[in-house]
Amino acid sequence: ESLAMAMASVVSPASLRLSSSLAAPRATGQRQGLPRKVLPSQRSTRAAQAAFLALLFRSRRRRLPEVELRATALDEAPQKLAEEAIKAAVSTVESEAPGEELVDEDGCRVSFVSQQWRDSEGGGVCDEVDEDGLPLVYSVSKLNEYWGQNSAAVTGRWGDFLGFATPWIAKAFGAAVTGRWADEEAALAKEAVVAMSSLGPTFIKLGQVLSIRPDLLSPVVMKELSTLQDNIATFSSDEARAIIEAELGPIDEVFSELSEEPVAAASLAQVYRGRLKKENVEVAVKVQRPGALPTISKDLYVMRKAAGVTTELTSRFTRQLTDWKALVETFGEGLYTELDFRNEALNQRKMAEFIASTPNCEDVIVPEVFMDYTRRRVLVSSWVDGTKLTELPAERIKEGIADAQEVFLNQLLVWGFFHGDPHPGNLLLVNSGPDQGKLVLLDFGLVAEIPKASRDQIVTAVIHVGTKNWEGLIDDFIALDFLPKDCDRAVIIPVMTRVLSPYLKGGGAQAMNFAALGQDLLSATLEIPFSIPSWVSLLARSIATLEGIALAGNPKYRLVGEAYPFVVRQLLRAPEGSTKLTSALRELLVDSEGRVRPV
Repeated sequence: ESLAMAMASVVSPASLRLSSSLAAPRATGQRQGLPRKVLPSQRSTRAAQAAFLALLFRSRRRRLPEVELRATALDEAPQKLAEEAIKAAVSTVESEAPGEELVDEDGCRVSFVSQQWRDSEGGGVCDEVDEDGLPLVYSVSKLNEYWGQNSAAVTGRWGDFLGFATPWIAKAFGAAVTGRWADEEAALAKEAVVAMSSLGPTFIKLGQVLSIRPDLLSPVVMKELSTLQDNIATFSSDEARAIIEAELGPIDEVFSELSEEPVAAASLAQVYRGRLKKENVEVAVKVQRPGALPTISKDLYVMRKAAGVTTELTSRFTRQLTDWKALVETFGEGLYTELDFRNEALNQRKMAEFIASTPNCEDVIVPEVFMDYTRRRVLVSSWVDGTKLTELPAERIKEGIADAQEVFLNQLLVWGFFHGDPHPGNLLLVNSGPDQGKLVLLDFGLVAEIPKASRDQIVTAVIHVGTKNWEGLIDDFIALDFLPKDCDRAVIIPVMTRVLSPYLKGGGAQAMNFAALGQDLLSATLEIPFSIPSWVSLLARSIATLEGIALAGNPKYRLVGEAYPFVVRQLLRAPEGSTKLTSALRELLVDSEGRVRPV
């Protein structure tokens, strides 16, 4: 059984890449810093072969029918062993007691996800449930309790997941131990995409999140996952009107106009165009998909069990530190929080206040929220006539991205309150009205909050990268919980030097492409114990999206270079007594020998 577990533990792409990075030689002529080609490790293959021989030996000992060693048997044996390993892992996870989660004095989950509604209403909101008793605020323990008492409703969904996962893992393992992984990785990734699409919007969204996690998955797998789309049918307008009336009362008493069909749709909601009767204002009416909460809640329960199986399989014989349960929990909390439009409305209002009160942000707006007409499943905000930034000419994209960049850097480094999903559909250029020509930021369902200490640490990390201060950068990574305090610096510094040095030639830190750097850095750190805090994965997604939009308008755009003046301004404005930022400013201006650095 333990051998079978060992074999199954190497089937994940991340595990394969990790053992490859430790055992496989670098390909001749490969540029330093780029992810290496994925190959099955010799160690994994030997372990699998040993396990296969052990299985044969045990079979003979038990006087079972003699196994015929044909090519088909050699292909089938690893898959059979993987299937048994999965069954064992499932059994282990199902027998585990639920883990404890960190809660505050009100009994609410401590989180990086902005919880404006909860904070405004007090701790009692954490116990809020719907008419069926389903928790309205994310809590692992409460969701476990609810679905534990409704296990019959979960059994089918868990079976759906295992029906896809078990043969896929078995097939992946078979490819790995027979040396076919490199040839079959792309096809296996495509199968995973098909499976996630079949399992529905919750799994699609998880796949989209994983598509930007090079610390977990190979570039080949991430590329396939990036093709996942929210291709989900709209729900009927009759259902939408029923939800509006359940939340706000008779439609003709609230709206003088409401479009017959939605003007936009996504996996969680769709939007109608209307006009408020009392205020005579044109508005966007966002309506949640019927049954979204129980469907997503049940999927997250199943997903957490699946994460337990994954952790059980990958943690035994790899150095990967990823806690898959924690990853699913933070993903789940963000998605669950998006289902409460009251929280989204307060996020939206708070972001508008930040932008309105900050210099150099006057060309960015946030639609006004009408709180009197906003409920858990309906959000009403002012209508904006706009065009996606990505659909504009290159020159206009350059102008718009400069405004977006200023707001984003303030979100990250000043306000500590940043938009977690700035995809192209959420960045529009206003076409008409008093705000014509300005950039409008939409959709505040997922907003994360960054502590002040972490914001300062990000600033110093940028400076340490630019000045090639690897020791300082390691200190930053430890402070940000990327690396353990007892990490081996002698091992880590050569890895950082190898990965970062190519980016610091010809233009220094200002020439860095942040998205590419992030992927190379995180891929390389599979060679060392490394973990990614939850808010950082959101941040990486935001940066990659913003830079991707900017590159469409300017192929030479580099976010780090554009951000450098902003970072310097922050250092110069550092309050008295802020020794960390003062030291970073000194390092930026003067080298280790006391000489002024060239500009």
